[in-house]
Amino acid sequence: MAEVTANGVRLHVQRLPPAGGFGPGTPTVVLIHGMAIDNLSSLYFALGTHLAGAGADVISYDLRGHGRSERTAAGYTLSDTLADLGGLLGALAVNGPVHLIGNSYGATAALAFGIDKPAAVASLTLIEPPFQIEGLGAEMARSLSDVVAGLSDEEVREFLRNDAGRAISRLVAKAESLISETTVVRDMLATPPFTPARLRTLRMPVLALYGGKSEIAHQAHGLAELVPGCELVVLKEHTHMVVREATWHVRELLTWWLFDRESPRPSYSRAPFQPSDLPVWFSRMKMSPDLLPWNR
Repeated sequence: MAEVTANGVRLHVQRLPPAGGFGPGTPTVVLIHGMAIDNLSSLYFALGTHLAGAGADVISYDLRGHGRSERTAAGYTLSDTLADLGGLLGALAVNGPVHLIGNSYGATAALAFGIDKPAAVASLTLIEPPFQIEGLGAEMARSLSDVVAGLSDEEVREFLRNDAGRAISRLVAKAESLISETTVVRDMLATPPFTPARLRTLRMPVLALYGGKSEIAHQAHGLAELVPGCELVVLKEHTHMVVREATWHVRELLTWWLFDRESPRPSYSRAPFQPSDLPVWFSRMKMSPDLLPWNR
């Protein structure tokens, strides 16, 4: 585990060097996760290891108050997030422009950083960014209040039956304490909306990815219309959890975006079926392998 002090806050950071070593043109990618029930691990495992294997220098970090980063009592405004990110890049001596990949709140932060620090950003990948010209702070605060509601007793019992569920329950508990013990909700409410004029100033390449069944899917085309040259991808069968639901295709998109953007954009594809997937498939179908004809 690596820690750096950025903007006066201790941040937990993981860095994955490019598989083939550093060379001319090696892209530096910074992954920014979502708010509350999230930490660096979600993008690190879903995208980070793949991108490092493809030849990128990948930086993942826990946002202030998340994962293993320091939890301060205050300092959760969007401006604080941008200052933390700028301080992180300085502490890591990252001098060239970086490719920012953000998910949910992390995408909103990436978009704001691109507007404020355009020279520091080579490209933006915005996955499900809450984006509104008006009421952005209220929208993000509402999302946080949903976390406060927590899980139903039945959901908790279901989660506690397996290790993954217990991990999710721990994330929920940490999110609830973040909300109850810090100024995060008040700070989210104070988030200023994006303005059309500032969005139109963006000149770096921008890839926006939304799930067609996401509760914020209606915001996608408004963003694409305002950001010059925005490449918009809507995966119609997926939700706000598009990174988890369509990991394989998101990896394909990002490999194309970072390394082969002059070629046609890859069409939607699902992960190839592997024999190791069989037990998972059986469990999802609630079917025992010994009930299949070829096992009788």
